[in-house]
Amino acid sequence: MKILFAAADRDLLECYQQLLAGCGEIVTAFDGTQVLSLISAEHFDVAILDSVVPRVDHKTLVVKIREKHLPVIVLTEEKVSARRLAEEALPNAYLSYPFHSETLIAVIQNVLETASSDRRLTVGDVEVVLSDFRIAGGAGLTLDEIKVLHSLSEGKAVTTRDGACVSALNEKLAAVGSATRIRYRTKKGFEPVTSDE
Repeated sequence: MKILFAAADRDLLECYQQLLAGCGEIVTAFDGTQVLSLISAEHFDVAILDSVVPRVDHKTLVVKIREKHLPVIVLTEEKVSARRLAEEALPNAYLSYPFHSETLIAVIQNVLETASSDRRLTVGDVEVVLSDFRIAGGAGLTLDEIKVLHSLSEGKAVTTRDGACVSALNEKLAAVGSATRIRYRTKKGFEPVTSDE
């Protein structure tokens, strides 16, 4: 596996280069122009961006990386809000600091498995294209949103405490004209319902 890891902090880059060494080849960049140059010249399996990468706007980097059909994970110090999950420049996954290196490795593996999947999920009247991280004909999704939809597609109630994820999903479902929404039911957790329920 070949990983592009970008962060402004060179000590952080060195630390993660050592921690992820067992995963494959780690190529580092400390600014956005390096990232753009590297993704144009080399093939990577996944890109990991710290939320602060100088010289190129963060959203531009995510868009350019996704245009290369390269999965991207964003490391952030902020809690991920529903507003952020609704942005056009949506990475495949967010991971909030602090986290263990094992957590980052698991997210990398989950993103790569999802990106290579030929499966589709159905939740209510909505189809989710896993490999595209997208609602069919609609908005992009993050790994966490896909996990929620996957559980719902299997008839499992979701007990996530991440209201931002559910809120963002409901906005995305509405945007594609779906009658399906995710509602909280007492003692059951979040479940899919149709708008007439």
